[in-house]
Amino acid sequence: MKNKPKVTAIIYVMLLTTNLSFTQNENVFGKPNENAPKEIKDFQQLIGLCDCKSVQYKSGVAGDTLALKWRWKYILNGNAVQDDGWFDGQHNQKSFTSIRILNPKTKQWQVPFFVPYMTSEPQIWKGGKNGENIVLRKPEPKQNGEDFESVLTFSNISNKGFNWTGKKVNLNSKKETVFWKIWCIKEL
Repeated sequence: MKNKPKVTAIIYVMLLTTNLSFTQNENVFGKPNENAPKEIKDFQQLIGLCDCKSVQYKSGVAGDTLALKWRWKYILNGNAVQDDGWFDGQHNQKSFTSIRILNPKTKQWQVPFFVPYMTSEPQIWKGGKNGENIVLRKPEPKQNGEDFESVLTFSNISNKGFNWTGKKVNLNSKKETVFWKIWCIKEL
């Protein structure tokens, strides 16, 4: 019976540790700041970890379908959203991240995109909710006197997952060319 206090202490420490772990893990992806503008919840259904399939297109032709993990979380005390992703297999771009910062004056998201070994400044898309979708745009350099923009669209957004499409739009002819599609299912 002399070991009873030690056993009780060990059980107490185990329960405390388990409780602390659960408390820390329940917000592993963060949460939106209550005092932030309501748009901070635009990406709320994406928050978590997703299993995705990714297809990049060149000249309108689909490349290989790659497995992609895409993680979303609130950062900066719930005032911004960060996503990061990583691919399975061997190819050039194995990982990426973006930080989505909401401009409180314009209510628009500013989204710089980062990859390892960047040799220039990050590309930055801007935009926000457009109906049920989230649409981000970035001007592209002129080509043959024509104006272009890159448009990233999150669609079919739900607690179960989302779709993502990247396309290049000729602003003069209105021709759209898809360069990337991703389909995601929420894991966590």
